[in-house]
Amino acid sequence: MSCSPELSRLCSLIKDVLRPYAEKDSVELTKDEEKDLLITLSKISREIQRWGDEIESDSDNETVANHVFDVKCLPELDSPSGGHSCLVEIVSVVVIFLKVGSQYIKHLAGNLLVVISKFIAKAGSKQGGFAYLLCVCLEVAISNNLSSLMVSSTSRATDSECNTSSFILILRSRLENANWHTVAGLLRVLRNIMKYLKQSNDGDLLEVYMHSISNVCWELLSEIHVGQTSEVQISSAGIALPPRNVCSPESRFLFLGGLLQLFCSLVEQNGLVEAKGVLYKIFCLVPRLLNWCFYKQEIFNNARIYQYMRHKMLMLMIRLSFQINWEYSTLVLWLELLHTYFEDLILLPISARDALFDDCVEGSPFMASVPNVDIYRISTRHLQRQAIFLFLKCSLNLISFGQETEKECAWPISNYCLTFESQPDLESFYRKKGLSELSEWLNVHLPLEAYKSYPMYLEKCNIFAISFLQLYIDEDDLLFEVLLQLLTLRFLAEQFDCSDGYKAFGEVSGDILFHLSSVFNPIHLFHIFLAELHYDHQVLLDYLISKDTGVNCVQYLLRCFRTIFKSWHIFVKFSGCGSEISQPSCKKRKIILDSQDSSGKVDLLCGETPVALDRDQKRNHDAARKPYDEMPKPFKNAKDCLLSLKGSMKNLHQKNLFPYNPTALLRSFTRFEELCHRKNEQVLHFRCMT
Repeated sequence: MSCSPELSRLCSLIKDVLRPYAEKDSVELTKDEEKDLLITLSKISREIQRWGDEIESDSDNETVANHVFDVKCLPELDSPSGGHSCLVEIVSVVVIFLKVGSQYIKHLAGNLLVVISKFIAKAGSKQGGFAYLLCVCLEVAISNNLSSLMVSSTSRATDSECNTSSFILILRSRLENANWHTVAGLLRVLRNIMKYLKQSNDGDLLEVYMHSISNVCWELLSEIHVGQTSEVQISSAGIALPPRNVCSPESRFLFLGGLLQLFCSLVEQNGLVEAKGVLYKIFCLVPRLLNWCFYKQEIFNNARIYQYMRHKMLMLMIRLSFQINWEYSTLVLWLELLHTYFEDLILLPISARDALFDDCVEGSPFMASVPNVDIYRISTRHLQRQAIFLFLKCSLNLISFGQETEKECAWPISNYCLTFESQPDLESFYRKKGLSELSEWLNVHLPLEAYKSYPMYLEKCNIFAISFLQLYIDEDDLLFEVLLQLLTLRFLAEQFDCSDGYKAFGEVSGDILFHLSSVFNPIHLFHIFLAELHYDHQVLLDYLISKDTGVNCVQYLLRCFRTIFKSWHIFVKFSGCGSEISQPSCKKRKIILDSQDSSGKVDLLCGETPVALDRDQKRNHDAARKPYDEMPKPFKNAKDCLLSLKGSMKNLHQKNLFPYNPTALLRSFTRFEELCHRKNEQVLHFRCMT
């Protein structure tokens, strides 16, 4: 099968211009040779980009789309009838430059492969052949570094369809001196190609690409050892392997950084069928990835690099946590990994945000304007959010797994009951494991036995909840994820009323679930959440219409409303978020003081806070609206905010401007408004009676 005119043209360009450089096969180039090669690579990239632009602008490019080059179309290299494959020639030549010593040449060679990928896509190819060959190159480079004797699943999976053994042998010889920098370059190329395919919104191209990625034998990575390079390494087949330079700080960072970047991007493609196999393989590698990244963390003498590796590893685990099917053993394993590698972050004090860096892009490990010594203070808070979220998710999932079992056996869940002598059931054991983990974590931050009276205990719980919410308020995607996760806790604190004198507090103070539901009381957290936004319903509206947070925000509001309707008296009486929330939230956009029918608005400029509003004017405004409310309270502020949100949503929905159908949420708002009216009538009636 012959190549298309477009690929033949591309192959001729690569063979005529670059092959003379490739045949030198020299890792080290002179300065003149390096300069000449850099200019040549740049010119070729620009020329191929121009060809791609011509194809895009060609109105008659439908004929080009008929040329499809997939894995099955690759002829044998030495087949007389098949001829020489254009794709094989292109890849085998360009990939050689990924192993040269110059980082600039490696960078341009990687960019050239991405440009070629874009050109092939524009020329009508489904890119299966090109992506397949790149994956073969990746396996060859990895196996050469490990001295493995074979390239595995990618080649084996297609040997029956097209014999590429000759191509693999050629690559083995051409990548013989490939190091982990070469592997890092290939990983970067694969990631950049995927980013381009995502932007092109072509599901077919992305599916073919993921098919090639899913066939990569990622198990090869299990051969990597992170011990001293002088140690003799033994493969899984019992073969002695010569030491390789995987442990040098630079190569280790480039390889692992590129691997984590690619894996994080791959995990996002969970909607594709081909991505399922990739997810499982990446998930199985998590323990080894952690070991590779942090075997000797002192080698990361640069704070930015160390924090970056922690960030990417936590990000990968978080994304996987949304895709995998949890099992008891998995949750326990991940908790052990979190304790081993991120214990310092989990137990770090949860305090208010650092005002010094409020205007910074918080959490960025590569902020050039910040000294290296201050990187920990900036990025650690971001890492703390990630680590605590994973810890809570694993622990709470262990607890939720055993809820049905608990209803049947009704075993007590107190501190003294964490031993499981009376309940051999496996689910009960894992559930107690989750409770024990959370109990130990809370005892570090908020020891239960330190408080003898319920009022003092409740006050400390509210203060801790405020600090906890302030930890997540600056990161929208994790904010609603952690709030939804906490809603899985059983709500026990509603059984106790302040007017009862808390006689039962001593009886339940050893109950872990009571402690958890007091600290993370969903109604209290909802009040604190609104207070952190300074009751600005426009911020809530932004959350609801955002493509990143919209779904989670709707779920959170609906579930909060259901909890509020069941425990209305707790929502009305809450008064725990006052002076503790003294720092203006970065989520503040503007203040809108309006009545329930959205009349009489008073808008302030973006960035102003309630402090900026004239105190006498605000006091007179509130008094004119609610003569029976002398002081603003959480209930009144929350009511005004939520009813203003209802008005804005209803107005947008009537104009068909809301991005989805908010009918279910509007029904909850209507019921909430009815309960508020009943409350107002009760207050007015009480006023008249007195």
